[in-house]
Amino acid sequence: MSDSTKTLRKSHHQLVGSENDLLSLIYKELDETAAKELVIMAGHFMLFFDEEKRSLTPGIFQEQETELMSQRIKRRVGIFPTYTWDLGVSIGKKYSNQFEDIKYLLLINDWQYVPTQNVSASDLRKDFYETHTQIPSQYLSALVNNGFSSDNILSCKKNSIFFPETWLKYRFQKSASKLVKEGKLEKTVLNDRENQSEISFVDENGNYRTLISCGITGCAGEITEMISEVHKAGHRLLLIFAPGECYQPVQTGVEIALNLYNLSDMKVIVADPGGSGEMSTDEIYEKMVNFTVFTS
Repeated sequence: MSDSTKTLRKSHHQLVGSENDLLSLIYKELDETAAKELVIMAGHFMLFFDEEKRSLTPGIFQEQETELMSQRIKRRVGIFPTYTWDLGVSIGKKYSNQFEDIKYLLLINDWQYVPTQNVSASDLRKDFYETHTQIPSQYLSALVNNGFSSDNILSCKKNSIFFPETWLKYRFQKSASKLVKEGKLEKTVLNDRENQSEISFVDENGNYRTLISCGITGCAGEITEMISEVHKAGHRLLLIFAPGECYQPVQTGVEIALNLYNLSDMKVIVADPGGSGEMSTDEIYEKMVNFTVFTS
């Protein structure tokens, strides 16, 4: 591991049991920051395959035309997409005078529920991005009603309104070989076969954090790349609302990004309210919500 790798300072982690407690912690961090811009990752959703239309649809049950798709999405992700989007927008409105600019980052899981049998997954994704040139109507209404617009959506090199996970996975995979050569990542061959290998980050405690296994980039790898993209765009303050089931890889991705790329003067706030079918805030907070702040 390169000696030049910067050590991450992890401020703190705690569990919270109510929305008020979560917001109080977020407000405290935002009140104390010197950053002039804020990026909020909220409204994260999956793409689901609508068999009737033979196309992909946003995993937001309020956006569905059929009860079948609405119920399917409710069971899988619950209110998470719109709940976190509304939280993010309300936070943005509260701090609109403090920050010179507020951007919203829409991370899209465009692989997990995209079918691969008897259909081209890449064609389905291509059709989705070509036909969805605006953010979901529920999201746009929330923005407009709170003094924002589509101009407040953070774009990436791949898409003007979405951060596709497949793109982030691909970008990280491309840079991984270079990082291995630089000694910042380690490659381990599995079963004595070169095409079966793992690429990992070794933290300061000697723990191996796997990012790519057998050619497949994990969620931590894509988050690492997302954090890097936000930093490259000049932003130093990021609030992430992640699904509870993704908290661990998101945490790993943030830690690795700040260390691996030596991203300086950055604060990343992570909370994970729901995302596993919860249909009320009571359901979300009775399970407790993680809250963590990372600084570099």
